[in-house]
Amino acid sequence: MRSMGPRLLCFVGGAAQTAFFISAALLATPFFGSGAFLWAMMFAAFLLATALGRSAGPVLARIAGARHLDRAAARLAALGGLLVWLEIYFLPEICRLVLRYDDANWRLAPLAAMVLTTVLPGAVITAIVSCEIECRISGTEGRPAANAHAALRLSGLMILGGVVGILILAKPLLRADEVTIYVFGYGTGAALALLSLVFLGLVGRVLTGVALAVLIGVSAAIPSEIQTQQFAVAMQKAWREQQVASLYYLRTKDDDQLSAEELAARARAAAAHHKHGVIVTCEMLEALGEASVTGEGLCRTLDLLLSPQSKPFLMPMFKAVKNVRADGKGMLFFTIKRTEGVEGAKFELPGAAPGEVVKFWFRDDFTIRMDHKGDIWKLEFGPVTVEPAGVLEFNDTKRTPLRILNVVAWVDASLLGIVIEDHPEQIAIKAVAQGDIGDVKTEDVISLAKERRTGNK
Repeated sequence: MRSMGPRLLCFVGGAAQTAFFISAALLATPFFGSGAFLWAMMFAAFLLATALGRSAGPVLARIAGARHLDRAAARLAALGGLLVWLEIYFLPEICRLVLRYDDANWRLAPLAAMVLTTVLPGAVITAIVSCEIECRISGTEGRPAANAHAALRLSGLMILGGVVGILILAKPLLRADEVTIYVFGYGTGAALALLSLVFLGLVGRVLTGVALAVLIGVSAAIPSEIQTQQFAVAMQKAWREQQVASLYYLRTKDDDQLSAEELAARARAAAAHHKHGVIVTCEMLEALGEASVTGEGLCRTLDLLLSPQSKPFLMPMFKAVKNVRADGKGMLFFTIKRTEGVEGAKFELPGAAPGEVVKFWFRDDFTIRMDHKGDIWKLEFGPVTVEPAGVLEFNDTKRTPLRILNVVAWVDASLLGIVIEDHPEQIAIKAVAQGDIGDVKTEDVISLAKERRTGNK
């Protein structure tokens, strides 16, 4: 009686294949949205991988089983499992590479990403059945009926395994925002590679075990983007809010990210004009051009530029920022730091009275449109949504992602903008805001005295 090993490899291979394709599609939702088009492209890639695996299966069987044909399927299972882990690890880079082709406007980007990510591992896993069929044919020459029946049984086992793979991913398919998807992706590859160890020779076991250990170590030491909190929150938003395709990519792309050295050089150039740190900050942000900077890099630069009296009013805000991207036309796009399970980011600034604290809440990523005329700078926050006035209200209510908490009697307000006035002796900072009740108001926030400079110029 023939061992159950080949059948088990075909069954588990089928489960791993569908679980891998579903995991890859779920992890691609922050880049392409969670709509039907992405899933159709995933299914197209699945069919392509199956066709390639069936067509190239006999060739792969002869290559993998050059000396031991009975180990060809296990070798392909090991290779397929390792490729699954690699493709899941590099999925964000592949998606960004595809979206960069036409700045996120290419309609076939989901298909290209799914093909580049899934077809190679999928074809290798599909070829496991072909290897087992080749192995059986070599031992049953002159019995075509037996060969045909064996091929049908093994193919059926792989399909049945595929159904089990879908059932394993049932929870992620229903609530992808509540599950750590990349664990399923990595686990799928690891499970298939570990199973192959049972049927490999000593050399194959050592090579597969070492390769798997290296992948685990690299993923732990240098986490993929899919392992970050920022990506986990993007998964939640893509699933819960049906976020539009490419929005996550546009918010986080860093093709033109300035290095810390470049940012420091620009800061020194701006500070050479002996202006107040707040004004220098505005000028530096306006002069970024079409580029992006990390929040950490910006904070380190501001720590050098700002005066001690102005740092408490600016640094907490920028410490809540992960990335800033400028379009070169006065618009800044801020990506906030996120924590899985927490909506937005909160921080505090000193109030007007000693000991007073004003609490802020970034509910989402936001924009700042910068404009200045003469000695007056205007920073307008967005995006702005407008709620029409009700029957008992006199003003429409404007809202932005930046909320000021508990302004009056537990009523919150939206920060709509900041006005910075550069006077000869001081910098006056005013806030433009509107509460959930009332009209738009402009309030004085603080006046910062300019440092007196001595010495000959």
